[in-house]
Amino acid sequence: MLHLPMSVGNGFIKLVPIEPGLLLTIHRYSLQEETIVERLAEENQAERWLISFQSFDSKLTAAAHLSTAQLASTTLTFRTVLPAHTPIFFVGVVVEKAQLAHWLGIHQAAPIGLLTHPQPRLVEALLTPEIQSTLQAITTLRPVDELDLLFYRIKLQELLYWLLRELGQRSIRNVQPLHSTDVATIFQVRVTLLSALDSPPSLAQLAQLAGMGQTKLKQLFYQVFGNSPYAYFQAARLQEARRLLDQWSVSEVGHQLGFTNLGHFAHLFKRQFGLTPKRYQAAKRLKEIH
Repeated sequence: MLHLPMSVGNGFIKLVPIEPGLLLTIHRYSLQEETIVERLAEENQAERWLISFQSFDSKLTAAAHLSTAQLASTTLTFRTVLPAHTPIFFVGVVVEKAQLAHWLGIHQAAPIGLLTHPQPRLVEALLTPEIQSTLQAITTLRPVDELDLLFYRIKLQELLYWLLRELGQRSIRNVQPLHSTDVATIFQVRVTLLSALDSPPSLAQLAQLAGMGQTKLKQLFYQVFGNSPYAYFQAARLQEARRLLDQWSVSEVGHQLGFTNLGHFAHLFKRQFGLTPKRYQAAKRLKEIH
């Protein structure tokens, strides 16, 4: 286990070689400065997947740092931004495709076609409550135990179950070839989307930023994130609303995020989280009292 030096941050990184072809890394820390981690493409590693789960304390981070899970070909280069002064719970997994296929008990097909698709792939999903809960358990520092490998194997399979269940709901039609430049472009589009949650840019503006046609942009964005740019923007907007409701009134949050109609804001919030903003605040206060 590696403990971070105080000049870098506070926390630890732990490597768990569960079995041949399966490596787990556990990260739990807070960094002194925002850090960009670049994962370089590996040549001749087409038979492996890199799967990562990163969760940030929602009370301390804005929508620019959403908690997400990624499943990517190791032949792609991509970057991850880790914010400063924020508790980070991060799990990385490198797994051979054959091992994952064995767990799933399939050979010719797989959820969302990931295991057998010939093109390099990268898909990302927002963390579900089930993934968040499992991630908390797996990143909690625990005493050394002779059953550690069994514990981590079970928790890892649980993470993969919830992730593949979430990703399996997506359509895989019209899959476009994906290159590292496409990944960088699509993630820059996402940064632009999340930079001003009170005013979404138009699809034409995003396409101009990406240097591609609107149709290709929509296809690649959906392929990676599982949503259209506007639907993704709206989901992130509501995630940010939930965070801000811990500090501000419903009307103030609605105003900050550009909702001119508070009734529409309440309707969208309830559709995504199951409670109106006012009921959400009341439930949070009741939970804090108890």
